[in-house]
Amino acid sequence: MSAEEPTFERFLQALRGTNPFRSHRITDVGGGEATVESIHKNAFTKLTRVVQDAAKEPTSIGALLIGAPGVGKSHLLARLFQWAGEDKATVVYLHNILASPERMLRYVLNATVSDLAGHRGSDYTQSRLYTILNRALIRTGAFKGRKMMTGPKEIEARKEALARLGAKIDPQNAVIPVLNAFLTGTSHASLGDPSAEKRAQAAVLWLSGETLGPDEARLLDQARLLDQAAGEEGLSLPDDAAVERVLHVLSHLCALAELPLVLCLDQVDNLDPDAVRALMSYAHALLDRARHLVVIVSGVKQSMLSLRTSEVIPAAAWDRIAERILELHMISPEEARAILAGRLDAALSGFEEKEIEEVIAARKRDRLFPLGSEWLERRLDGVQELRPRDAILWARDRWEAQQDRLAAVGGKRWLKEWPGPGPDPKPPVAKLEDVIDAEVRKKLEEGKNRRRLQQASLPPDEDNLASLTHRLLSRCAGKANATLLGIEHLTAKKRGKAPAYHLLAKERRADGVIVTTGVTFLCAPSGHGARMPLQRMAEDTKHTDKRILVTDEERRPLRLGGAGKAAYDALCKLGRQRFLHLHLDFAGHAELDSLVGLLGAARSQDLEIEHPRGQYRKVTEDEVIASFQRQSLLLAHPLLRELLTEEIVKGGGDSVPPPPWDPQQTREHVMAELSWRLGLMAKELAQIFASRKKVPEKRFPEVWSHIKKTAQALHDENLVHATATDDDLFVQLRGRK
Repeated sequence: MSAEEPTFERFLQALRGTNPFRSHRITDVGGGEATVESIHKNAFTKLTRVVQDAAKEPTSIGALLIGAPGVGKSHLLARLFQWAGEDKATVVYLHNILASPERMLRYVLNATVSDLAGHRGSDYTQSRLYTILNRALIRTGAFKGRKMMTGPKEIEARKEALARLGAKIDPQNAVIPVLNAFLTGTSHASLGDPSAEKRAQAAVLWLSGETLGPDEARLLDQARLLDQAAGEEGLSLPDDAAVERVLHVLSHLCALAELPLVLCLDQVDNLDPDAVRALMSYAHALLDRARHLVVIVSGVKQSMLSLRTSEVIPAAAWDRIAERILELHMISPEEARAILAGRLDAALSGFEEKEIEEVIAARKRDRLFPLGSEWLERRLDGVQELRPRDAILWARDRWEAQQDRLAAVGGKRWLKEWPGPGPDPKPPVAKLEDVIDAEVRKKLEEGKNRRRLQQASLPPDEDNLASLTHRLLSRCAGKANATLLGIEHLTAKKRGKAPAYHLLAKERRADGVIVTTGVTFLCAPSGHGARMPLQRMAEDTKHTDKRILVTDEERRPLRLGGAGKAAYDALCKLGRQRFLHLHLDFAGHAELDSLVGLLGAARSQDLEIEHPRGQYRKVTEDEVIASFQRQSLLLAHPLLRELLTEEIVKGGGDSVPPPPWDPQQTREHVMAELSWRLGLMAKELAQIFASRKKVPEKRFPEVWSHIKKTAQALHDENLVHATATDDDLFVQLRGRK
């Protein structure tokens, strides 16, 4: 750790490198951003009362949260998440839920179980699902012990207690046996049994709606399930009723644990109409049939009302999901001041705690230092109400102006003359396309970073990958600068043979010949699950000229049994012009998700830019697509490029050489800098690191990337908390949120 103590010079260094007002929207509901309890207090009280009501009564409640863009909907959900973490509820935050309408409910289940169980199978004892099961047993008196981890006899006693409890909430005995496999498998794994960990993982896969082969089903030790797994397609939840049953049992167990389940479906108006219709219909059915469940649907008021008026959301579904309506409004100037003061208190508390005299004196003179109360009064002159987003954006610009002043005159003169001469100068007006492109780049990086920091929120899922790819390519079909003529999303019918491909694309070659390409996504957890999709691809000789197999190589690498290997080898023999295997990593999945998220934000009128500075305008979907094309963002993705050009993309990627800096020293640098401050941007950490290591300026992007990867690793280890903010990360020590 660094022995350096905070000084006035280090305060100036922090002021130069960090802007606590850069983030004006919530990207992580579990983040540590400062909040002001008085803002939207009534709405928050109503929301917590809804959760408490569902915990007490055997009913389910729908709540609709609406308001204008930037008014604070996601911030309110973040406050609910933080409140729930105080032993109040189990909140699952679902954002950008995209799947084909037929599989929408299954994807909601997949994302929910992934969130509750986490994405690291070796650490299920730390998962919320494990906590819920143990608490339900203890709070209901089914198990008299209190320790979460005990010996083999206690584990067996828990198994019997959960089976007895399950007789009441799962009379068909369809879900509880698998939850028991998870509970006992996790408990035995904590005692050093590696086979038990595999049993817990198999249980999570089944609960998520995944397909298990006979080997995985055998781990669950259920004769009934083994019989089902013997079929060609393997073992999985057979239909939507079975999917609902899992969610019903989970919600009931959460209630028995006195942690009622809350599903937050945020920004649903970002989705296509068909996806909205399916998601809301499923939400309606869940609310009608589940107990002790709260479903919160959030969106922009104008967009949500339009979906209702056009009957994309049927009247019956609207009445159920909007059983309680919470509308957020603009805030007063006094509330805007409180928001800015709260963020300043959080950002500067570390310097006041260390008694840096200059900072303490300046803060006593003006609690809004270094923004300034007079500056805020000028901005609020004549303003009756405003959005929280507006106040934060003003403060961001003001902070940047102070950074410019500090750079121009130096620290001592800056403080002596603060707040400086006259109003902040107006920046030159930038070209509209340049402003849009910059915002698109930042938000694309923010979306990818958010998913990287919360991998469980984007589980490996074939239909999700297909839906994301289809959504992007459908906006490009027929355009002059692409060879793509059309793209079709094929889905399995309720009864009948599954299609050989998820996507069917038609392209026109330079010589005018029409080429048909079939794309299959494969995220099977076993060789049994991969066998049939590969055989269907290999046997298809009539419908396509080229076949592409896309696998999640990082989380679900292709596993092959005997029959699956034979089919894969047959495909490989076709040659690279007719068969291509693309190995997609998590970053590739997250990039597709982020690209679609940008289109969705524009669709719901929730993507804004300043042009000119201080004046806000919406960015349309067409403008986002145009920006993608100008910056070749779609062509940068290997799968999209393959279907938008004639270029053959090589599977996998070239290995990247390791950074020249010692990883342990980098970790120590990050932890040392965070030890005496509330938090830092990764870019500031990189600037300090580069200065100490005397790294040439041209290599700074490499340093910045290295620091971000280090912060992400520390986040995964629960040593720091990182939050995606534009193209950067805001990093805090754990426990300082």
